[in-house]
Amino acid sequence: MKFVTTVSLFILVATPIVAAAIAPVQMEGWSIVVADDAAPSERYAAEEFQALFQQLTGLSLDIRGTAPENGHGVYIGPGAAIHAPSIGFDTEGMGEEALRIRSDGENIVIAGGRPRGTLYGVYEFFERYCGVRFLTVDHTHFPPVESIPAIGPIDFTYAPPFSFRWSYYKANSDHPEFAARLRVNTVTREERLGGMTGQSLIGHSYARWINPEKYGETHPEYFAYIDGERRSTIPAPATEPCVTNPEVIDIITQCVLDEIAANPTMENIAVSQNDNDAYCRCAECEAINEREGTPMGANLALVNAVAERVEEKYPDVMVGTLAYWYTRRAPKTIKPRHNVQIQLCSIECCELHPINDPACPKNVEFCKDVMDWKAISDNVWIWNYNTNFSYYDLPFPNLRVIGPNVRFFRDNNAKGVFMQANAMGDAGEMCDLRNYLMARTLWNPELESWPLVEEFCALHYEDAAPVILEYLDLIHENAEVHGNHPNCGAFPVELGLTPDGVEKGFDLFQQALALASNDTVRARVEMASIPAYRALIVANGRPWKKSDGVVKRDLPERFSSVIPDYIALCKKYNMSYVAEGRASSIYFEQLEKMAAMPAVGIENAIWRLTILPEQNGKMIELVHKPSGRHVLPAMTHDNILQGCLDEVAQAGFTSDAFSSFEAQVEDDAIRLVRTLEDGSTVERSVGFKPGEPDAIVCTSRVTNHGAEPRLFQFRTRPEFNAYSGSSDEKVVAAYVKGDTWLQFNREWKDGTGPDSDILAASRGGGMAYFNHEIKSGMEVTYAPDSVKYPRLRWYPQYEQVNLELFSNDVELKPGESLAMEYTLRYLAEPPQ
Repeated sequence: MKFVTTVSLFILVATPIVAAAIAPVQMEGWSIVVADDAAPSERYAAEEFQALFQQLTGLSLDIRGTAPENGHGVYIGPGAAIHAPSIGFDTEGMGEEALRIRSDGENIVIAGGRPRGTLYGVYEFFERYCGVRFLTVDHTHFPPVESIPAIGPIDFTYAPPFSFRWSYYKANSDHPEFAARLRVNTVTREERLGGMTGQSLIGHSYARWINPEKYGETHPEYFAYIDGERRSTIPAPATEPCVTNPEVIDIITQCVLDEIAANPTMENIAVSQNDNDAYCRCAECEAINEREGTPMGANLALVNAVAERVEEKYPDVMVGTLAYWYTRRAPKTIKPRHNVQIQLCSIECCELHPINDPACPKNVEFCKDVMDWKAISDNVWIWNYNTNFSYYDLPFPNLRVIGPNVRFFRDNNAKGVFMQANAMGDAGEMCDLRNYLMARTLWNPELESWPLVEEFCALHYEDAAPVILEYLDLIHENAEVHGNHPNCGAFPVELGLTPDGVEKGFDLFQQALALASNDTVRARVEMASIPAYRALIVANGRPWKKSDGVVKRDLPERFSSVIPDYIALCKKYNMSYVAEGRASSIYFEQLEKMAAMPAVGIENAIWRLTILPEQNGKMIELVHKPSGRHVLPAMTHDNILQGCLDEVAQAGFTSDAFSSFEAQVEDDAIRLVRTLEDGSTVERSVGFKPGEPDAIVCTSRVTNHGAEPRLFQFRTRPEFNAYSGSSDEKVVAAYVKGDTWLQFNREWKDGTGPDSDILAASRGGGMAYFNHEIKSGMEVTYAPDSVKYPRLRWYPQYEQVNLELFSNDVELKPGESLAMEYTLRYLAEPPQ
């Protein structure tokens, strides 16, 4: 008697089988048996077994409804399994994706729970026992048949730990047959593919039921109370409801009940915040939130109230809510009801280090939140972020942590995991590799990340694999050595992209292309190389130069075709979006415009400044000549459109980085004019103040030439050079003018700090920053009555300080204008 290992939910059990093994090539003449009354997914499972087996061995097995006369069959599905000779079994009680595989050398049985267990069992059989790998939509790897060890004796059972698994890539949604092979169970309702899990992803939902368009005018009390007013006029979903208002709770509850009634098969429904942080601060909401230590307090109280009423009518339907952003922290005393599920979101986490890395400051707090939710809820689901939403096609160094993170979620009782990635195109950064890695670890969290990466590269890129693996190691090591903690919206500097590193990565892909043994592999390598081109474009470290009225990049000859080559590759492989909400076609047009940008400038003994009229009139150079300091460092940046002084629309009109102005230089001033579609005008003037050569006066004016009154507002956004990456306010200090100049950036983080009230209350007409180590800073002064409020944005990681001014928001009748004027001065001492 032999004993074989049975794996059931990772518990090892010894099961006796008297059996022999059989090699696949010895199975000629075998039949596939599937019951006549098999479910559509079980019949499809039989067809998939037939097709995959033929591709693997060259043998064609017939499909039949009864046992074969020769006694050798592959029994597929519960109806066939129960009648299989000697090794048959009953699937009664197995979960909808649980599976069992048995073999004794005479027969093979694959069956599982309905609707997906049997189909997934077939794919598990080919992966586990035949070495087949479902790599991409058009690439399934079949090993040489002679290399496959004999199959059997086997008695293997498995039930996946996550009932909801979503690797969020376009390949899965566009090709549900491929998603089924990867066991992604969230993209299709097609019965032959087993349908999808009954659980839906929990997302933002309040705006569907409580919105200003419907209730703003008649019931302003339904909306969030912030800074002394109800936000009842702001269009949804940019506002939030007052979650303690009983009528709001009643409306949401009725809407939820109506939606369930209209969709009787739904298993859960979202009752959750909108995608903003404008939660209600009324006395009732704040009392709960202060007691609970989190804005989730009042929100969860509403969710529980809705869930209680839902249970009365629909006891099997779960009510889900996001633990996201300001609601991520669990309340101190309020617990989710048993029919409430928590969708916990990791958006703030570092992508480079495992989520449970105690040395990663960004991840420690999230780990605590996981433990706190686990302690009070048995229904925690995960929304995990796995792409760079700011740069879909830049190198992103998180391949090493995907497996450990999924395993961490499994170990802490998560019921399902949504791995949000780049679902917007076919050629995002290493998207095929990432989809393979995510799907396989979601199905089996015991799998390790890097061996899967090595496996995929070896099979998909063949002879080029060692060089591509060297490139992948490079992007991870570069990020590590710089001590960065990039999140899902990281800029190039946070990813460790340096000029030397991006050039090396580019050269590695040129080597990989040379190693490609055929056109098919070359195409795969080409698609994978797109991030190396993008990295070279955005992080090459080459200077921008102004010559003959044009600003352009000074690139060496060997990189002269990088931009057209990058664009051609993106188009060839359908790289349709370069960032969330940013179409590639628009970016390509911008890259072409940036090849040579018309520029105007003025200069005196103190200052040299340069403006790009066709790039929204951005001031991309401001050099203080006595000190030699680039106060606006855009000309020294890889991205010349960052580190500049920009003015952007807030209301009444739109603007972007490529809004175009007409420009004229008159005496010591640059005058810019932009005409809007309705004839309204935006006029700007930048010049030296007569008699004060150290002062730069900036004036902006918008005039309504349209037919109707309209609300207008704009903002100035100077992105000044802080000359330091320190977050210590003793090094980089920010000041605001009241009766005197007061520092206010103590412990400043995410746009606020303990002294932010000083900034909010200031009416003295001035902001400034000063670097005390190098004795350098800038002052912005303005007429207080022309500015609604000032704002500080301090980014130590970019060595950047923004001293932003928001104009008044004014409804202008036709012919009326709104203006704002401010003056810039260099500081060699703190403001006095």
